[in-house]
Amino acid sequence: ASKLSGLKSISAIVRHVDDDTMAALALIENLQRDDLDAIEEAQAFDALMTRLQMTQAEVAEKVGKDRATVANLLRLLKLPELVQVLIQDGELSMGQARALLGLKKKLQIEKVAETVVFRGLNVRQVENLVRQMNEGVPEPNTKEISPFAVSLSNQLEEKFGTKVKVNAGRKGNGKIEINYVSNEDLSRILALLDIEVD
Repeated sequence: ASKLSGLKSISAIVRHVDDDTMAALALIENLQRDDLDAIEEAQAFDALMTRLQMTQAEVAEKVGKDRATVANLLRLLKLPELVQVLIQDGELSMGQARALLGLKKKLQIEKVAETVVFRGLNVRQVENLVRQMNEGVPEPNTKEISPFAVSLSNQLEEKFGTKVKVNAGRKGNGKIEINYVSNEDLSRILALLDIEVD
């Protein structure tokens, strides 16, 4: 850019640093991006702590975040890989994921996460579900997720390019919910269904 604008010199700061410091600076710069998801942030914090033997408090100070925020993000790395993928795909929020970490039986986390996504539970509902499971209280109206419903929702999501929830009843009845994010998105979905609305 400087050459194209005809500049013969630019203002710059030259730093001579070792490999670890260079890696840390690159990680910190990467953390300033707006499009990082919670898992990517957590992985960057973990890399900083590992490479430079930093504490959570030191990392928080380096990147200009609250220590509690750093701690909460790092806790997400304790989740199973499948759940981390759900977070990265936007299927689970950080609040929902943090609630899942409260499950006493860690082997249940993946199954409960899938239930949360399938049923569209909000953070408060996830917290209540986790509390009930920890207390050994059966959740009222608990529904087993039908493999047919999961398969159908995946196929419909692929067709419509948006989140689709399928609730399949035991008697052959059910309900299909198709999400849309704007009027244009709705028009696109209606066109795929060959429906014209006046």
